Amino acid sequence: MDRNELTLAIAGALVGAVLLGWVLRWIFDRMNRSAGPRSIRRTADMATRLHEAEASRDAAESEAARIEADLRGRLDQTRAELDAALQDAARANAQVEEIRAAYRVAMGDRSAGAG
Repeated sequence: MDRNELTLAIAGALVGAVLLGWVLRWIFDRMNRSAGPRSIRRTADMATRLHEAEASRDAAESEAARIEADLRGRLDQTRAELDAALQDAARANAQVEEIRAAYRVAMGDRSAGAG
């Protein structure tokens, strides 16, 4: 390849790049064309919907926090009831053991008295 062919190849590549850039820019502008008042209306509508979505999100977050606090209260109450029930069960178990021991002593005295 001599000098003239190399110059023509580089010039052709540059022209092709410019044409490709121009076509891509034209496509980009067509896709993102603002339609004047219609575009402004769309933007205002999107802003309104965004504000509504943010308000809904805030309401949902506050509701979730309220529900979480309620459930924490219920959990604490249930834990307290469980602790009380376990203490009552331990007391009852101790009483049962005392009664068994007294029964064994009473039964042991009878068998010793009868023999």
